[in-house]
Amino acid sequence: MSETANISFIANKIAREIFSAFYWDSYPQKDTNFECVNPETHLTSSGKSKATHPGDVVFHYIDPYLNRRIHLHTDLKSYAKASLSAKAIRTALNSLAMTIECAEASADWRAKFLDNDQEPHEVRGLLFVANHDGQAPADFDSKLAKIGRGSIQIAKNNVIHVLGPNVISNLYSVAADIKLAAANGQISKRYRFFYPDLTLWKRARADDDRNAATIETLLSPYFILRHDRVLDEDTGDVVERAGSLVYYSRKGETVEEFIYLVDSLSRYQLVNANEQIRVRIFSRDRSHQFKNNFEKAKRRYCDEWKFEDGRESEIMGITIDALNHLAPNYSPDEIGWREEE
Repeated sequence: MSETANISFIANKIAREIFSAFYWDSYPQKDTNFECVNPETHLTSSGKSKATHPGDVVFHYIDPYLNRRIHLHTDLKSYAKASLSAKAIRTALNSLAMTIECAEASADWRAKFLDNDQEPHEVRGLLFVANHDGQAPADFDSKLAKIGRGSIQIAKNNVIHVLGPNVISNLYSVAADIKLAAANGQISKRYRFFYPDLTLWKRARADDDRNAATIETLLSPYFILRHDRVLDEDTGDVVERAGSLVYYSRKGETVEEFIYLVDSLSRYQLVNANEQIRVRIFSRDRSHQFKNNFEKAKRRYCDEWKFEDGRESEIMGITIDALNHLAPNYSPDEIGWREEE
């Protein structure tokens, strides 16, 4: 199987198995080069002017705070432990930096990838790095941390996001949990991701819209999925109350971190008698005491605020559990980490 075919295969798996659960869409055009519009400054490692830039896949969604479409021009990589190097990561980041700089200004890029280039939008880069032998997820994080910001030639105001194998594994597990919960009637098939009004940012889209999970949301300490009630198809009885699934990425090592989480849910006005809140902790190295710490946090929070009766029972009714981790079954063929020619 050729490298291009492998990349296309992984892109399809990402869209189907991970990002579709977060309401990311992708454009039909994949594995296509577009014209470089900065050949004077965009050079290959041998000093030659670049003629084109690669495009594996472009994901997109509406940011509910910015109220514009975010295009994630994505470079898909896969590696085995023996093939990973900081140089390869740095090369990939610099290539992606040049790519998105051109994409912002390229009529060829807009013609090939976008359905509608008239709406407000922003182009960012996404480096998606899978580890197909499952042996070196920590190696990627340590090598990425050693790459200095000054060694990446990214244009002003351009943004590159990086998803390494640890994050990919976590998001794969969360996506599988969401799909299974919807299939089993634990949440409604119509769900959306929650965006509270913040001090400096106000939500520009209605909360009842089917809002996507932005990449910032997916990389945050926790994010919240809101769902409607679930009815029995035969009797019409309520099987599950409406409510929230809270996906929590931290280890749950302290009572204090959970007090902060409970307080946040309360401030967002999500805690009430009519709805349920279920916390799902998805850190692989979570504390063995996370459930005990969570129960202590709820009790301490109620004691500090001197809640009584109904309000206390609403807080104490919040539950927590851990996700089962699943490994994405990516192509076993090594792709993408070639030295540029």
